[in-house]
Parts: sequence; C-alpha cells; structure tokens
Amino acid sequence: MSMLDEKDPAGADRLQTWIEGLRNAEPGVAPTFHILRMIHPGLQPLLGNGLVGVEPLSVLHVPGEDASAVSLLRYITAGTESRTFDLHGQAAMLGALLTLVTDRRCQVAPEVFAKVDGQEDHFAIPVTGQVDSTLGAPMPAWEQIDPRFREVVARLTSLSNDDMAAVSAAIHMHYCAALLLTRDLAGAYALTVGGIECLAQRFGNPPTEWQEWDKAAGWEKFITKHQLSAQQAEALRGRLMKDQHIKLAETFATYATNRLPEGFWAQPVRSYQWGIKADPAGAHPIEGSWSEPQPLGPEFADDPGKAKAAFKTAYQLRSGFLHAGKREVTFIRDAFHGALPANGRDSSPGDKARLTMAQLRAVLRSLIIRELVERGDPDPKGLEETCVLTTLEH
Repeated sequence: MSMLDEKDPAGADRLQTWIEGLRNAEPGVAPTFHILRMIHPGLQPLLGNGLVGVEPLSVLHVPGEDASAVSLLRYITAGTESRTFDLHGQAAMLGALLTLVTDRRCQVAPEVFAKVDGQEDHFAIPVTGQVDSTLGAPMPAWEQIDPRFREVVARLTSLSNDDMAAVSAAIHMHYCAALLLTRDLAGAYALTVGGIECLAQRFGNPPTEWQEWDKAAGWEKFITKHQLSAQQAEALRGRLMKDQHIKLAETFATYATNRLPEGFWAQPVRSYQWGIKADPAGAHPIEGSWSEPQPLGPEFADDPGKAKAAFKTAYQLRSGFLHAGKREVTFIRDAFHGALPANGRDSSPGDKARLTMAQLRAVLRSLIIRELVERGDPDPKGLEETCVLTTLEH
C-alpha cells in the first residue's frame, strides 16, 4: 500500500470531502468561491489557472527571511464542504499540498475577505489571532518590559545547570508555539504541551505507588471483574506502573495541576480586538480595544480533577499529532472553547474536558514564571532593581 492509499488523519477527510463535493456537484447549483492569500518564495507573484487559480498580488519583504511574494489563491467548493466554516483547516490543507508539490514553503493564511460598500477591492481579516489574542495585542511600554527582562535574565542565569536547561527549553518551546500559532494550531498546541513536559520531567514527581495513579480504581474493577488471582493482579499492577507512557502522562498532568498558583483558573483575562479602517486607498488596522475581563478557566476553578483530566487530554492530543499526525486541535474546536461543531464531524476525545490554546499557553507561561521566582535569584546587586515577575498577569 502506498503512502497515498493509507488513511491519513491529518487532513485526508477534509481533502476527500472537498474533491468529492466538486465531483458530485449538482448541475445548476452554484459553487462557493473562496479567496486566500499565499506567501511563497520569489520576487514575482504567481499567475495561473487550474484546480486552484492564482493571481499576483505583491512582493513581501520579511526581515530575516528569503525574498517572498504574495499571491491570491482562488478555489471553489461544492456540497457539504461549502457549508463548513473551517478557514484554518482549508488554508492548512492547501498550504500543505502546495508545499509538497512545489518543494517550496507555501504559507496559506487563514483570513476572511470582506468588502466595504462602494469600494471595488476586498480586504483580509485574520481569524487565527483570536485564538490567543494577547499574543497579537499592542506591545507594553518599554519602561515595563525592561525590568521584567532584567529579572528573567537574572533569575534564569542563577539556576543550576540542569534547572536552567529545563526552564530554557520551556521558554524556547513557548516562543516556537507563539510563532507557529497563526500558521498551524495543532503544531503550536503540541509545542506548548512539550514546554510543560520539559518542566514536569525536571520538577515533577513520577508516580511510584499504585494508589497515586488516577486510573488505579478502574483497573481494580477490571481485576475484580475478571477474577484475577492475587499473583496475577500484582503482576498486572507492576507492569502498568512500569509503562513509560503512563508515567510520563501522569507526571505531566499531576505537575501541571498541582504547580499552578492558587486561583489561577479564576484570574481575570481580557482579549484584544484590532479595529479596521476602510478608505478609498484600502483597509488598514487601527487601534482596537480590550474586552471586559473574564475568568481564564471557570470550568476548572473549583474542580482540580477536571483540570487534571484536561491536561491528560492535552497530552493525548499532543501524542496523537506527533506520532500519528492526528489534527484533533482545530480552529473550530478552539473558537467554541472545546465544544463540537454543529456537524459533529470531529471524533474522540470530543467528550472530554479540553484546554484551549490560550489556556494552555497561559499555563506554560505561569509555570515558567513560578519556577523562576521560586528557584532563581533576582540578583538585586546586578541586573535587577525590583522584583516584578510575581506581579505579572496573563
């Protein structure tokens, strides 16, 4: 069986639905037209027709990257796919296919194209930024940034070599996730889980006793139901407790649940929404506004067990993506705070407690800061003047 014949959980269903919709389009029923922008290498935007049409748009200069251009992708959908509001998934599917076919980096941006009455041109509104809008909000004043930067550097460099390596790795994975978020949500989610795991493996405590494992009660019922002898039961318990994956997942979830500061899930957070101004010259962003504060995770505030279950689900989602390419972290799931979309197409673990990308990143950032504050030295005689990390809010 070739690679293309195998069931691919990383987008095959979406691709198949799109193509079958086109093949089975009913005569006389108008298809749905879509527009997306693609950033690709080169000094010349592309022009051509086909299953996906492409039109030249502009040259793009991105500091630190090779010469790039922006082209406009035009494509149609029909049938069920036309009614699926999954721009992020469609953009990822097209970008992945074009990158494979061209052997070039083709970034297709998930955007909604809108038009102002009386104007010819459309303008693009990004959608992925709303998954974790704090990352794209206006920067704080440099007078606020510098003391925080000084303290992080001081505390980080005061740690032991092993502690510093773990915290530095978590900081870098937090950075990578932030960069990847607008391009691939599933990948960013996996990196964020990886950042927490870096800390858990260094500062967490792997379970050593059977009773410490939260699934022990379920296995005890299994032992009773199948009437295992005392010797068989003890052998099964020992074998399960030696399972490396069980230890990793349990250590991860226990560390993340127990190490977060008191009141973490109830802390108020705000989202940021940029404004858009349209005029004859086009549309451009303008200063927006912050939303009213809302609790970060009210569903977990009074239920540590539910929070731990959510962390285990996050670990499962990360493993599914890294080991089998499963993309169960989607824009629609995240936008609806983990709820299933109306069509119900997403599969297990849809009925489990879920952490959104914003919640998970807030967890990683909080854990990094806590380890720095409790293990590092603020170095009052050197880089730092006052301790400010303990006052940082999400």
